[in-house]
Amino acid sequence: MPKVSSELHDLRLLADSDNWHSREDAGYRLRDLVEDDPPRIIALTQDWVTDTSEYVRRAACLGCLIRKGRKLDASLWPPILDRLAILMGDRSAYVRKCCGPFVVGILGWTYPDVILPWLKTMAARSDEQVRWNVASAFTQTLGRRFPDEAITLLRQLAADDRKLVRGAVRAALRNVAKAKTPASTEAEAILSGIGASRM
Repeated sequence: MPKVSSELHDLRLLADSDNWHSREDAGYRLRDLVEDDPPRIIALTQDWVTDTSEYVRRAACLGCLIRKGRKLDASLWPPILDRLAILMGDRSAYVRKCCGPFVVGILGWTYPDVILPWLKTMAARSDEQVRWNVASAFTQTLGRRFPDEAITLLRQLAADDRKLVRGAVRAALRNVAKAKTPASTEAEAILSGIGASRM
């Protein structure tokens, strides 16, 4: 325990560095520790999620980016998802660009059975930042790999006319439309219905 606590202390300092590469290194090294023992490491770094530094909060998000080869037992996912649920509501642009579009999007591609049902739960929340992150998760490869699941959630989110949410929904729908699947036609129809400015 003392060794891990000392390592986490050093990583916390590194995560708040002015150097971007150092901050990235801290986030991924935290990820390595989380993969080995999710409940314990998540608990020991819980204060990172509410740290005053957006750099540290972003590192907490990167620390959730579990790699494909790890194949975590289902019982180990709840603390990771609980952490992401908090970070999905973070107002910092630096954190949110890491959360939905990157970490959650990649996790959804890698662990769809875990992440897609969780995203459905997140989409039911009213917080606009959370909803932005849900939509943004489908702006990359996740939206093209699972276009039908994307459309189901994006149709729901399209009813939200708040600018932040609407912009992310448009971006995700344009991405799904590129997949050239039956869902593409529906994506274009929803875009037309919400007044998409461009395709």
